[in-house]
Amino acid sequence: MRKKILSFLVATLILITSATQYTFAEEKGKVIFISMDRTNLVSMMHIQALKNELEYRGYIGLMNIRGDKGTDDPRSYASMGAGCRANLMVKDEYIDFTNVDVDAAKTFEVATGKKAKKINYLTINKSINENFENGEYGATLGSLGQTLSENGLKTAVIGNADIIQNGELIKNRNIGLIAMDNYGRIDAGNVDDIDKKDPYMPFGISTDYDKLIKETKKYYSENDAIFVELGDTYRLDMYRLALNEDTHAKMKHKIGKNISKYLDEVFKMVGENDTVYITSPFPSDLDYKNRRRLSPIIKIKGEGKGILTSSTTRREGIVANLDVGVDILTELGLKNDVMIGRSLKNIEKEDNSDYLLGEFEKIVSISNIRAGVINTFVGIISASWVIAMFAVIFRKRIPNNERVFPVLKEFIKLGIIMPLSFLLSPIMNLKTPLTISAGIILTTIIFYIIGKKFFKDDLKHMGFFAGLTILLITIDSIFGTYLMQNNIMSYDAIIGARYYGIGNEYEGITIASAIFSLAVLLNYKRIPKWLVAVFSGIILIVSAYPSMGANVGGAISECVAYLLFLLLIFDVKLDFKKFLLLGLAAVGVVVLFAVLDIVSGSESHLAVFTNQILLEGPSAIIQTFTRKIQMNLKLAQTSVWVNILLVGIAIIAGLIFKPSKHFKNISDRYPVIFKGFVASMVGCIVTLLVNDSGIVAASTASIYILIPIIIMSINMIIFEDKQ
Repeated sequence: MRKKILSFLVATLILITSATQYTFAEEKGKVIFISMDRTNLVSMMHIQALKNELEYRGYIGLMNIRGDKGTDDPRSYASMGAGCRANLMVKDEYIDFTNVDVDAAKTFEVATGKKAKKINYLTINKSINENFENGEYGATLGSLGQTLSENGLKTAVIGNADIIQNGELIKNRNIGLIAMDNYGRIDAGNVDDIDKKDPYMPFGISTDYDKLIKETKKYYSENDAIFVELGDTYRLDMYRLALNEDTHAKMKHKIGKNISKYLDEVFKMVGENDTVYITSPFPSDLDYKNRRRLSPIIKIKGEGKGILTSSTTRREGIVANLDVGVDILTELGLKNDVMIGRSLKNIEKEDNSDYLLGEFEKIVSISNIRAGVINTFVGIISASWVIAMFAVIFRKRIPNNERVFPVLKEFIKLGIIMPLSFLLSPIMNLKTPLTISAGIILTTIIFYIIGKKFFKDDLKHMGFFAGLTILLITIDSIFGTYLMQNNIMSYDAIIGARYYGIGNEYEGITIASAIFSLAVLLNYKRIPKWLVAVFSGIILIVSAYPSMGANVGGAISECVAYLLFLLLIFDVKLDFKKFLLLGLAAVGVVVLFAVLDIVSGSESHLAVFTNQILLEGPSAIIQTFTRKIQMNLKLAQTSVWVNILLVGIAIIAGLIFKPSKHFKNISDRYPVIFKGFVASMVGCIVTLLVNDSGIVAASTASIYILIPIIIMSINMIIFEDKQ
């Protein structure tokens, strides 16, 4: 009897477990991707059906649109489908996907060696070859569609953004770049017969929304992922200059009503497990010209309201176009390791649209004034150094030396104070160009007054600013790099070269400001030598750790510079073995943090690079370092930062020869400080070699070498240390 009861209980438990799993297993829904190209978030929010939906659910974000070797509509679409920045053959032609017929199928099969599907990109080979031969990021076109196809999921594309020029129909079917497989094929859809003549709309044509609704319902029932191009928003943007303000507003209103009608039907049609994406893959022409170069993306699934982010950006409200295809696969329970984008994450926030528009205003303001502010900063530094050099050389011809040089020294010190002001001013959360500029100026004045009040000695004065800078960088990195992300001298979400961690400008500052401030403390015997090793280790860990500073190039440069500084202050004799040790230590740091990155799952730049090596082999290393070299060569010709390096080299060369034995005199009087200069210079050289913006990092690092040398030289030569 006991055995029968036990058997009955076991069987019951199995049945309950199986039923529970069957009943509550989450059913994968379908995906509907809707392109409302060449529009912005404000315009989207005026579409009534979308506005109503977003009142109670939906997550919104701003999307970086960058492609490979250029930024335009086709590259942004293609980057979504590739999950990586993609390049295309788009010169003098639009992307032409065509519904298949006998002739087109034959032409396609001859060109590709593959059987045609319902919709095909007839000149796909041109784009594949262009991407392969000239692309920098190793993107594989059509990775999203290929993954869906290989896993038995069906895709459909509906709609187009065709226009008419000189009486000729110009086919624009960029939407297919997201859905296609590696050979430019799409399972189903309608891209040819979806428009209608309408003399009151741009180019005399319009999307036939009644037909679009029917086609959407039809292909929704037959496919797993549906990609829809609304078309009219693109056509309106292209036609804008042919309209006056009144006619443009009327057309925009009509298009908005048509889109609202369509979206209302879509929201009624989708199931609770389905995911709807609504986005503008590229901004309007006017927004692009005004540097408002982040496009809106909306994701609607189930309940919940807030903003989007991803591991690519680690910034609230900001995602990248290369994340979109990856997120679509994630929603369908799939992944593709070739795609380096990251899936989208939801952050709950009730005032999502107001918050996002406020952040966008700040980002655009910083982007608009960034070049002017940085050029002014570099100009001040370069001019002050040149003036100081000539003043020292021709000092005997300058009357009232004791009045001129003190003022000149304070002017030169601005180069050390301003990076600190740039770093801390975002704490005021200012959003307009005028207030941001005023905040930087006010912060600079306050810091200068505080430093001057507490430190009369020049070395202590400069050491205070350097120490406070590295302290703030370290604290900011630990707590999510808010100051770095909103810093006018740091990276820019619109440019999209980096979104989080310590930027290239502050990478150089991290190297040299730490060494200089520690050298000043040692010079005045404020700390023991062993504490330098502790502080250096903390800074290195924070700078390199994937969830903090996440700067691999900085970690390599810091490791070499900090270790060399330690060897020098402990009077270790340098030989070939010691230099080999420095190189091995740098490699060890990279390996260590690569392992930590993968284990922790933080998905930083280093993790992406490591995964690329595992997938592609040594070619990924060659490709990455080739891109770094090309970027440095480009910066050497175009970046204003190179001026600091050139002026710095000229000053070092001048001081070597006149006055005689000047650097030996500095070394004799300030041995620890001089050892710090040597270590920082080596760090500059290393960062030039290992960073894709090494010129920028080396320039900012040199600020903490050259300014102290110039101030010390003025004191030694002009005042003979009488202060």
